[in-house]
Amino acid sequence: MAFTALWTGLMFTMTLFGLLVPGDAGRRWQLFWPRVWGRGILWAARCPVVVTKLGEAPEGGFLYFSNHQSILDILALFVALKERPFVFAAKSELFKVPFIGWHLKLAGYVEVDRDNRERAIASYAKAARQIRERGTVVAVYPEGTRSVDGTILPFKKGAFAFAIESQVPIVPVAVDGGHLALRKHTLRLYGHPIRVVVGAPIETRGADRDELLRRTRLAVIEQHRIAGAAPSPLEPMVAPPGRRSGER
Repeated sequence: MAFTALWTGLMFTMTLFGLLVPGDAGRRWQLFWPRVWGRGILWAARCPVVVTKLGEAPEGGFLYFSNHQSILDILALFVALKERPFVFAAKSELFKVPFIGWHLKLAGYVEVDRDNRERAIASYAKAARQIRERGTVVAVYPEGTRSVDGTILPFKKGAFAFAIESQVPIVPVAVDGGHLALRKHTLRLYGHPIRVVVGAPIETRGADRDELLRRTRLAVIEQHRIAGAAPSPLEPMVAPPGRRSGER
């Protein structure tokens, strides 16, 4: 934990130099250092990242849709998805955390207010325009929470309304092992490999929201199995509206 605090402070300081560089070059500088940050912490936590790719990333902007088991998943994605800089759609609470929240704002991460539907829709609409116009890549956790037992939870419909509005492909991603390395509601670390399986793109143009949700979740479940995880329940596909957690 001491290493994490010092490393986070150093990496945030490095991102600040990006403010001196105008345009996209400065933003790329800010998005480079989170990969170094994630790699350093996972090394200290004894959590090697093993990556399997089943398809190629599309050109231009697109969306990564990943399951979520642990805080370490975020770092694992920074390490595994290194071909293109990307930002997360992150809950608004994280933007209030010192250092991390400051970096999220500076680097252009998408802030999602889970307690206010109107503000969440507005933030997604703004992000959709950025994806289409600037080719931004955004990572989304459609489960809306972390899974305690590691299985794939039901997906939220709002993430797929955002995907259809963006009109860019979804790249499904499955992560396994993070929940064994750092369990929810604890800070105790257990060294454990984190496996990431990146799937083939799924087209969103002209797609039906519910069918897109079902197709994406089935892809993540299959990739999760390829990563070596136990089978996840196929139903329910959709998380109940208005609930923060779909934990089993």
